[in-house]
Amino acid sequence: MKIVFFSGDISRSGGTERVLSLIANGLAERGYEIVIFSLTGKGASFYKLDDSVRICWIGSKGLETNILSNLRTLNRLMKEEIPDFLIDVDIILCFYSGLLKLRFPKTHWISWEHFNYFTRFPVNHNLRKVARFIVSRFSECLVVLSDEDKGYYQDNMRLKCRIERIYNPTPYEEDIQKTEEKKVVLAVGRLTRIKGYDMLLKSWKLVEKRNPDWMLRFVGDGEERGNLEAETKKLGLKNVEFVGMVDDVRPYYKEAAFFVLSSRNEGFVMVLLEAMKYSLPVVAFSCKAGVREVVKEGVNGYLAPPKNTRIMAKKMELMIRDDEKRRNMGANAKVMIGRFSQQRILEEWERLFEDIKKLEV
Repeated sequence: MKIVFFSGDISRSGGTERVLSLIANGLAERGYEIVIFSLTGKGASFYKLDDSVRICWIGSKGLETNILSNLRTLNRLMKEEIPDFLIDVDIILCFYSGLLKLRFPKTHWISWEHFNYFTRFPVNHNLRKVARFIVSRFSECLVVLSDEDKGYYQDNMRLKCRIERIYNPTPYEEDIQKTEEKKVVLAVGRLTRIKGYDMLLKSWKLVEKRNPDWMLRFVGDGEERGNLEAETKKLGLKNVEFVGMVDDVRPYYKEAAFFVLSSRNEGFVMVLLEAMKYSLPVVAFSCKAGVREVVKEGVNGYLAPPKNTRIMAKKMELMIRDDEKRRNMGANAKVMIGRFSQQRILEEWERLFEDIKKLEV
């Protein structure tokens, strides 16, 4: 089969593009012909793609610019490729995909949503609500990233399309041995408001006071870095480190004692899978959506109610004070991510393709 993934910009370094590269490469290795249409961007994919994966750059400056030109280009490419499946890698792209489905009815249309149902977007929020309506009525399948999110869609929308939950895969497949840990609590991700690092600093103030030999380390960069560094000084915190963006985050996972997730909102948290692959237990806010499907209380980590900085601090202290339990939970974490392996997730995509193909008249 030939699969076309329709991306907003495959040259970006975001989590959505990372997952797309993993799925595209995995399917290519299994014999599928994979093409990526990238609405914006140019040059090359940020993440490495299999040599057989082709990229077609549409050349747009954005979703709502050069609309007619974009449609002409997409129409020409669809005629050339004649794919079995067209898969939006962002639900908002349905404004183009829906029209392409009308023009090419034999191509199956799947929309792959990477944000949870309750995500509020700073721009195009109402447009995304319309996009969800269009997908729910006219696509053949909506793919979401967690059972929790699947439930939100089923409870809040009159879905005419099929809906499936397919988790994101763990990015690391090799067997990783944990090195001797340091007294470091690790947070990894872009320094943005949605990641809740301002709340994490408030929690850390309570933890650092009673555990002065432990450090909170941030790996990543973003627009909130200056504000977070200022907040660190304002709170009088001494053991906080901002590493910035790194080419390879793996050494930081290897030496951390546990991982902390303070997000206000998530689609599906790839960094949790990364951390657990390195035998790191997790302390996390149980935010929407999917965190509770990855972190099991007392088994591979601890959960705190969303935005409750005091309970977050208590959970971090529980992790700090019991070395044996922390290491046991880390061992459990490594075992539990087997259900997110690339092989398993690719098999779920293949089953979906086969199921939809069976319905062809």
